[in-house]
Amino acid sequence: MKLSRHPAPHIRHQENNRTLMSDVLILLMVLMVLAYLFYGLRALVVCGVSVLTAVLTDAVCTLLRGRRLNLFDLSPVVTGMLIALCMPATISFKIVASAAFFAIAIAKHPFGGLGNNLFNPAASGISFAAICWPRLVFIYPMPFSRIGVLGTVAANATDYYYTYSSVNAQGIAQEISLRLYQNPAFVLKVGGVPTNDLTEMLLGNYPGPMGATNILVLMTCLVYLLFRRTVRWQMPIPFLGTCALIALLFPRTGQSGLRSVEFEMMSGLLLFGAVFMISDPVTSPKRDSAYFVYGIFAGSITMGFRYFGGFEESMPFAVLLANAFVPLIDRYNERLHRLIRRKQLESRKNQNLQEA
Repeated sequence: MKLSRHPAPHIRHQENNRTLMSDVLILLMVLMVLAYLFYGLRALVVCGVSVLTAVLTDAVCTLLRGRRLNLFDLSPVVTGMLIALCMPATISFKIVASAAFFAIAIAKHPFGGLGNNLFNPAASGISFAAICWPRLVFIYPMPFSRIGVLGTVAANATDYYYTYSSVNAQGIAQEISLRLYQNPAFVLKVGGVPTNDLTEMLLGNYPGPMGATNILVLMTCLVYLLFRRTVRWQMPIPFLGTCALIALLFPRTGQSGLRSVEFEMMSGLLLFGAVFMISDPVTSPKRDSAYFVYGIFAGSITMGFRYFGGFEESMPFAVLLANAFVPLIDRYNERLHRLIRRKQLESRKNQNLQEA
């Protein structure tokens, strides 16, 4: 009998990498269409630049590693889309291309490529861009702004951006009170109370990342992925529950805890990350029993970064830190399973001795 060596997984199932990635990619394309409706053609160009950079970088890295190209591998497309949709529509093409390159060439292939990366590539690329260009990554255009498709927008930044220039607390409060639409994550970070209408937030009509503002659509995406079992509920639900509980017990708004929960859950990349990043099957724990612990841990880190971090948007950083603890979570989870099996075995032995 001739045996051939192949990398894991070895269990045959009707779901494979292509079908799982297709489910995610379909939803990301829906979010891209919404971004087009809010920001015009530039949103599509940003997504195209990110995806093209990710695909080309993945192909070059695969050839440099002496591997054959897999034309059906959709993972670089998904990574490129995730990075683009987490950016403002006014982001420079250079920045989004650099983020996509970093995600594939630094965070993915050095660890062994598809299925072997320790850190979520998209979160790595976004974090890289945030650290290098925070002033451009965390300032967002107003919805339905007239944004040029090509070229730079830096010269006209004041026409588009809800800026966070260095002003005193009184100036911030005055600016907040005068704006109908705000980036609520920024307002919470500076200690203000967002005045955004909750209906408008549910529909995504406020400044924010291109694909992360429409809460109703994101919730629908989560339900679809749970129904398709592309995502296991044990990760996003405990994650969101932990974030909501912390927001309820320790509100930043100075208002009621429920009001705090509303703004925390519907601002920034929190819900987007719960749907598309936390549940990444490669960088999450291996057993179902560890998913729940991972979700709670990631939620606690996310809220900790939001409360004490240097940026108003901290979801990508929290995802990377949670990824780093996955091996530890798996290790102690396996120890617990071995202990339970040992106890069950000893119990059966004692029962057999008593019956004998």
